Amino acid sequence: MSKSRTVEDYGRRLMRVVNTIWQDPTVSYSIEQLAGIAHFSPFHFHRIYREMMGETVNATQLRMRLLHASRLLAQTNEIPLIRIAQRAGYQSSAAFVRSFAAAHGMPPGAYRRQRLSHIHSQINQELGMYNVEFRKLDAPIHLAASRHHGSYLNIGEAFARLQLSKTALPVDPMQVRWFAQYHDDPQSVAVSDLRSDACVEIKADGDLPSDLARAQIPAGRYGVIEHRGPYSELQQAYHWLFGVWLPQSGEQPANIPVIEQYLNLPHNTPPKDLRTEIWVALAT
Repeated sequence: MSKSRTVEDYGRRLMRVVNTIWQDPTVSYSIEQLAGIAHFSPFHFHRIYREMMGETVNATQLRMRLLHASRLLAQTNEIPLIRIAQRAGYQSSAAFVRSFAAAHGMPPGAYRRQRLSHIHSQINQELGMYNVEFRKLDAPIHLAASRHHGSYLNIGEAFARLQLSKTALPVDPMQVRWFAQYHDDPQSVAVSDLRSDACVEIKADGDLPSDLARAQIPAGRYGVIEHRGPYSELQQAYHWLFGVWLPQSGEQPANIPVIEQYLNLPHNTPPKDLRTEIWVALAT
């Protein structure tokens, strides 16, 4: 089997594991179970997963569980913390509190109070909440895209597929840039119908695996803001950008999907330190 076909084969097998974890991150799987899903030897599965995914399988499961918990904490005050810990797959509230505080910089109770009070505060209406940078692209950015349908918070599955294909892509090894394109408004489109693309920048020429598509960020003008914090909190940035800044800016949006650029990555960055740019294309 050729090298490229071996990489694709390994990627397909590891994606079975990723899909299994995403379907229910609260389930605890043994290495033997996950190795069996991927049809790898348990003696070698962990090393293969770590080298191809950039993190251990345990780290993937932990990230998914904390993402699940942060969603619930930000949405409601009705569910007791111990229930949220259990729904996130933790057997004890103490272990949950330690993991959550290490990732988010505060215990889950404080995070919940902050997020719920923030939602109802007037800070989202302040014009100076974010700094807007006007950015001009003189040439398009070429992308390899992994299509995703469903909740935007689950686009990590598509990024995992892209990560597993990266070695077969015509990327610049000195500057790998990760993007996403979001085609629909999650407040007005059913979750099952949402469309998005996980993307990595590639050179203009070169072959792509059959499960990836070519896309691009067109040349033009963009308004760009940077959000710092968990992906589950990005909605506040979107509310501000489209509900506060854009109507008062004198600008008109162009007919191009919303773009996110990820300045660091969740496999080696705590959620509280994640940096995400949101790009809105502006009419010329």
